[in-house]
Amino acid sequence: MSPDELRAQLESDLAWRLDELRHLRNNLLGSLSRDDWPASSMRTILVMQYAHLEGLTRQALTIYAEAINALAPVCSTVHPQLVAAAMRAQFRSLRAGIHADEAADVEGQLMRRAHNETAFVETTRTVLSSTLLVDPEIVTSTEGNLSPDLLRRLLYSFAIPPDQVHETSYRALDFVRRARHDIAHGVRTERIEPGLFDAHRLKSEALMQEVVRLVFLAFSDEWFRVDNGPAAVGA
Repeated sequence: MSPDELRAQLESDLAWRLDELRHLRNNLLGSLSRDDWPASSMRTILVMQYAHLEGLTRQALTIYAEAINALAPVCSTVHPQLVAAAMRAQFRSLRAGIHADEAADVEGQLMRRAHNETAFVETTRTVLSSTLLVDPEIVTSTEGNLSPDLLRRLLYSFAIPPDQVHETSYRALDFVRRARHDIAHGVRTERIEPGLFDAHRLKSEALMQEVVRLVFLAFSDEWFRVDNGPAAVGA
């Protein structure tokens, strides 16, 4: 995949999401003055805003992961964050203590742990000498709860420094995420102040655009390679 092809996919996904949000906003609020915006309409928009912010983030990083996989870089040539991301399943298995099949036949907890750790090292050796293969389904999982902390981890996992996103964008994400959660649990029933609603809505849409911009830059400038990108400068 070329950088232009990746950008076209990213911008296509962003465009339909922004169009849907704009259409919803026009239908619910378009004919009303700010002071008359119904609480139910603003809640509906915030829930959809969060859904598209989470969906866009996951889709953009999935496109990026697939584009990197297609280049088939050797693991030793990419940033360690990406290798760790590629080994996410192995880390989970190691923590669960089921990494080595043969360990089931070894008696004693300490010996099982030793076998699991040894098997993990063998897997690591194999991975480091192989081409990178990131499983987007695993690495981009948000489990329906894209918090600022999780977004930072997602960016970091792809060697995109989290500080490339402004702190106010993380705060906007936290606002719409908490609002979505409160609405789902029947906690937030009061009317949101229109200025606060609009500020976070605009910041959330700006964050969607920022994610697209960063993913495009990361691929076109090959930030994933060990000697490239902001992650290399900060190493």
